[in-house]
Amino acid sequence: MAIHDQNYVRYDGPLRETGGWWVITTMTLQLALSFTRTKIMLLLLWIMSLIMAVATMIEYAVRGQAAQLTEQTIPGPGPALFFLQATFFSIAILFIAAGCSVVSDDLRYRTFQLYFSRPLARWEYGLGKFLALFILGASVSVLPALILGPLRLAFFARTDFFNAMAVQTSLTFLLTTICLAMLSAIVLGLSSLTSRTGYVVLSLIGVLLVPLILHAIVAIATGGSDLARLWSLPGNFMMISEMLLNPEVRSEMTVPIWAPILILLTVTGAAIGALVRRISRLEGVA
Repeated sequence: MAIHDQNYVRYDGPLRETGGWWVITTMTLQLALSFTRTKIMLLLLWIMSLIMAVATMIEYAVRGQAAQLTEQTIPGPGPALFFLQATFFSIAILFIAAGCSVVSDDLRYRTFQLYFSRPLARWEYGLGKFLALFILGASVSVLPALILGPLRLAFFARTDFFNAMAVQTSLTFLLTTICLAMLSAIVLGLSSLTSRTGYVVLSLIGVLLVPLILHAIVAIATGGSDLARLWSLPGNFMMISEMLLNPEVRSEMTVPIWAPILILLTVTGAAIGALVRRISRLEGVA
């Protein structure tokens, strides 16, 4: 049956209990991976992950044999914080190259009616799109964390610092996952606002770059105060990471830990709200 805009007949039959969201996920992933720019970007970002792996081995070699480590040589959170910062921008770069069209293309080419010509609930569409972005971003964030974390942890397996390193590695993985979920939601929300993918790309760059410029300006004006970091998404995320990975820094922070958490939750919630609003306004959808 041909499907024409404004002539779609709403499906009133029973909805499938499961499976629709996974169809949306796989279709979106296949489309994203079909672009040459996506493959090139994944390759470049994975090269950076390999560099981090080499740096981890160099760190171990410089510190000497793990059995001979002393309290003075226990590694701090610096390497983990560097990984988290690099991961934040790796996900952002990948999404700029291949993720901004996740909903905007459906708006532009009016493929919603094609998706919903089968028994598919609205929430399945939203969940499928989110999982597609999450899985795509996981290839340059969660997957490297799963490889580099245990590798670094293995160097301290026979030392008194193993438990401390295990906690640090677990927190790093948790923060990586949260960062990916947050950026996936933000890109999904921005993409649902317009049918022009170029506008989505510019919006994402603006959301990341403009606050960073304000962050730098406020930091100069306030002498490097922690308040300046509240102006940017990476600044808020890294502030939370530092507080969790280095408890000693928490007491020195001039802002409460709930402040960056509230800002990130507000931005993420606004993005999810934009997606929900877009889906709720679709016509002829079950």
